[in-house]
Amino acid sequence: MALGLILGVAPAQAQQLKMNIGCPTLGSADIGKYTIDELNRLCHNNSGSSGTSTSSQGSQMDSAEGGAALSCGQHKALAFKARLNPGFVEGQTSQQVVDKYCQNKPDDALPDESYAGGDQATGWFRFERGYHTTYTGAKARICKNYYSGDAYLDNGRIEFTSGGHTWRGTISQNSYISITRDGVTPRPKNHTVISGPMFNAELYNGYCGTGFFRLSAQ
Repeated sequence: MALGLILGVAPAQAQQLKMNIGCPTLGSADIGKYTIDELNRLCHNNSGSSGTSTSSQGSQMDSAEGGAALSCGQHKALAFKARLNPGFVEGQTSQQVVDKYCQNKPDDALPDESYAGGDQATGWFRFERGYHTTYTGAKARICKNYYSGDAYLDNGRIEFTSGGHTWRGTISQNSYISITRDGVTPRPKNHTVISGPMFNAELYNGYCGTGFFRLSAQ
């Protein structure tokens, strides 16, 4: 379901939104020198930062650059870093964004499925998530194909409980969601990330592999 149908907004144009100038772009000479924590702080959630949740469910993550949008070139840079360091799963989800939403787009453009207004949504939404691979045994109990429930959105922040964990993250001005392992409690043993358009995002866990995450109106 398109975000525009739910929030009544038009697709976003790059010049209408603040772009994240702190996150490196494709071609940055020193992209390989950034640590995973540094890239998450600059491009996704501010590691270790929290605020007060109006949902009364605990603290939430602050957004990098005040919720500014990432360009296709920045997603490409994060994907390049993942090729240098396979443990950077946030970059692996960025590669999925590049493959799906940045084809034939200049590096300074926003990815497709960017809509203005996602960071202004407040209230309860339904979430669905799951992993693409079907496992057996003990792994099947942890890496399920389907989970669902309710998520609370509060002006650029999101929180929900699923799989025995509380997930906290942010939604940028162009309606892209970002949740890293720093926003999941108890903290997962493996790197975990949700990234992409808030209604059709990518999920990745170092133990369970690739998956999906999507929101819909209640």
